[in-house]
Formats: sequence, structure tokens, C-alpha cells
Amino acid sequence: MGNKRTHIAVLAALLAACATAQDVEHARSSWQGATYEDVLRAWGAPARSAVTADGRYWYTWETAAYPQPGSSVGFGLGGMRIGGGGATGVGVGVGMPVGSPSPPERCERTLVFDNGKVVEQSWVGPPSMCAEFKRR
Repeated sequence: MGNKRTHIAVLAALLAACATAQDVEHARSSWQGATYEDVLRAWGAPARSAVTADGRYWYTWETAAYPQPGSSVGFGLGGMRIGGGGATGVGVGVGMPVGSPSPPERCERTLVFDNGKVVEQSWVGPPSMCAEFKRR
């Protein structure tokens, strides 16, 4: 049973990685007409907000995903024979990432509210991440 769940999780991750701009558009359009309370329940408090002179409210939500550093483990077995004697060595090594860490992926969503409803939106970020924010 656990193996089946693992396969489903891997499949879900692969499908998320294959998200397209069209998937993001579907996610974005799912929020058109939503209330601030709807968005707040789904995404929590916004990172920033502003009110424009025309009385519209602009709220921006940001989500960042930090890539996990990759590590590797190597195993080696070596032997050598000189004359009648011999030697065998076993080694295990752990690789550490080298260089600067990759910058986080970000999905930034700015929603503009007029009369309490979403009337405009701007979404910036990779489709593989932003498509996850579709309204449920």
C-alpha cells in the first residue's frame, strides 16, 4: 500500500513540474471575482498592500521555495597485490554542495480589489510553482 502512495506522490510531483502557462492562467482566472476573505483564507495575510487614489485595494502575496541542496554518497572498494601480500581498502565519501546556493523560486500574485472583489491580477513566477495556487 505504501508503495502505491509513493508512486502517486512521484506522479503528482512530475505533473506539477510539467505545468504550463495555460495552467497558470486557469489558476489565475479561478480567483477573478473572489472576495478578499476568500483569498485570505486560502493564502494567509498578504506580504504588501496599497490603496490607489481611485479607491482600489492592491494586495500582493509572495511564496518562495528554496531548492534543497543535493548531496551524494559514494562508496569505493579498492585492492592491490604486491608480491605475496595484498591490501584492500574501503571508503565512503559524502559530497557537499559547492558554490552559492540557488536563489529561491518565487510566485508573486498581486490582486486588485474593487468593491470587495478581484477585478485585476498579475502573477509572476515559474508555471511549475504558480499553477499550484488555483482556487479550490
